[in-house]
Amino acid sequence: MQQPRRTQAERSFTTQQKILSVTLESLLQKGLRDTSTVDVALAAGVSRGALLHHYPSKQLLLQEALRHLLNREIEEVSQMAVAIRQGKMDVDGFLKEMWARFSGPLFMITMEFVTAARTDPAIKEALVPVALDYNRQLDEIWETLFADTEGMRSTRRIALNATLCLLRGMGTQSVWREDPQLFADMLDFWKTSLGKLLPQGTAEDER
Repeated sequence: MQQPRRTQAERSFTTQQKILSVTLESLLQKGLRDTSTVDVALAAGVSRGALLHHYPSKQLLLQEALRHLLNREIEEVSQMAVAIRQGKMDVDGFLKEMWARFSGPLFMITMEFVTAARTDPAIKEALVPVALDYNRQLDEIWETLFADTEGMRSTRRIALNATLCLLRGMGTQSVWREDPQLFADMLDFWKTSLGKLLPQGTAEDER
């Protein structure tokens, strides 16, 4: 049976996804400064004119590539949130999964943006709204991991940000320090420090 022809919108979406994926790969391999729209277009198999049709400037391309990456991460973290509430993943597993993200491509690419944003206003302008949206969504997911306890929201918010700061620091160290046992020990220490703040499962699971 002949497959129905794709619409223009579907073809555009496919092209955009390809461009964004290639951009992220270039950021990971070459860094932000050496990633050019010419190289991205060549690697994506599109003309530079076609790339500029979808993303008229490098700033917009970088912003949308970062959004694409973080939205993908949000989907995966959301699935982990469901798993931990269903008792299918414990706190140890959650922290290890988050560490895998902060020691992998996610953190390495975002670090390119953070470093450049310090001295480049245009990069900072591209980074800030996307990063704030990511943090907002992560905060909402984090809240689903806790019982609805009065007066604990402030503590939970501090716990989330302290966890993220720990993971960012470990991720930065991993660039020059290869010591997986030390990082595993730090995660164990932090898990103990969190105490009973994070549930092991839902109340129904515990009955």
